[in-house]
Amino acid sequence: MSEHIENVKKAIEFKKPAYLPMETLDVPGLYHAYYTLDPNKVTFIPGAENADSLWALGSWFPKEIGKSEKGEVLRKDEWGINHKVPLDMNSIYIITDSPLNNKKSLGNYKFPEPKAGDFYFDYLSKIIKGKYQDRFISAHIDPGAFLVASFLMGTEYLYMSLADNLDFVIEVIEGIFNYHYQLIPKFKEAGCHMVTYLDEFAGRSGMMFSPDIWRKYFKHYYKKLVDKIHENGLYAGLALDGNFEAILDDILDLGIDVLQMFDTGSIGIDTLEKRVKGKRCIKCGVDMGLTLAVGTPDEVIKEATEKVERLNSDRGGYICEVLRWYRPSYPEENVIASVNAFNKFRDIKK
Repeated sequence: MSEHIENVKKAIEFKKPAYLPMETLDVPGLYHAYYTLDPNKVTFIPGAENADSLWALGSWFPKEIGKSEKGEVLRKDEWGINHKVPLDMNSIYIITDSPLNNKKSLGNYKFPEPKAGDFYFDYLSKIIKGKYQDRFISAHIDPGAFLVASFLMGTEYLYMSLADNLDFVIEVIEGIFNYHYQLIPKFKEAGCHMVTYLDEFAGRSGMMFSPDIWRKYFKHYYKKLVDKIHENGLYAGLALDGNFEAILDDILDLGIDVLQMFDTGSIGIDTLEKRVKGKRCIKCGVDMGLTLAVGTPDEVIKEATEKVERLNSDRGGYICEVLRWYRPSYPEENVIASVNAFNKFRDIKK
C-alpha cells in the first residue's frame, strides 16, 4: 500500500496519520468540471501535486445535442433534463427544461439505467490504473438525490411539492437513490477507495424544509446508501452544503466515515469542533462561499491554520481540501495561499 493511501486511511480511522492528508479536485485526467473541461488539459494546483487523495467526479452524464443561436452548448443528460453551458464563466450550466416540473405524478417518466455511465467508468478505471494507483481515490456521486430532484422538478416546485404532494416527492427521491445505489459497485470496480454522496437541502441560514420531514421520510435512503457503500468495502462520505445543524446528529447517525463541507461558515467551526471532531473524519478547506472567494491571502492562511488546529486531533480525523474550481475560478493568490498554508502541516516528500 502506498504512503498516500495509508495516510488517508489512518486519518479517516483516527489511527495517527504520519502527516496531514490533502485532497484535491483539480486532477489531470480526472477533473472535467461537469464535462466543460478537457481533463487532459487540467493541471494540479502548484503545491498540490503530491496530494494524497484525488477526486473522481462522475455520476452525471450529459451529452451535447446542439448549440443555441448565441453559440451556447446545449446538452441533455440521462435524466432527460435539458441544460446549456453559458458563454460567460460565472456558472457551469443552466437548467433549461425540467421534465417533472408541474407534474403530479411520474406518468410515463423513466429513470435512467446504470449503463448510461459505463463509458465513464471504463475511462476512470484506465486513468486510475495508468496514473494514480498510488493515490487514495475519492469518488463523488454528484449531484445527489435532492439536487437531481430540483433539476427534474424545478427547485421551487420541488419544495412546494414537499408541502402539498409529499408522496410524489418521495417517489422521485426513491427512484433517484435506486439509480445511485447501482453506481457504487462500478466505482469499486474502477479502483476507488471511497464514495461520497454530494447533496444539498440547506441554505446558509438553515434547512430548506422541515428537519422532521427529512428525518421521517428521507433519512433512511441515506442510511441505505451508506450501508451499500460499506458492503462494497469502501469508505462512505457525505458532502453537504449549507447549514444542516438541525439534522447534524442524524447525519452522524448514518454511520458515515467522512463529513465533507465546502461552506463551513454556514454551520460554523465551533459546532464542528464540539459535535463532530473526534467522532467522524472532517474534510474541508477554506470556506468556498466566503474566504476563498472574497477574502485576502492572509485571511485564507488564517482560516486554514485555524481549521487544522481546531478540527484535527492527535489521532487524526481531518483531511484538508484544496481546489481552484472552474466557472468561476477562485482568485489564484487565494488558492495558492490555501495550499501553502495546509502544506505547512504536511511532511512533503519530494
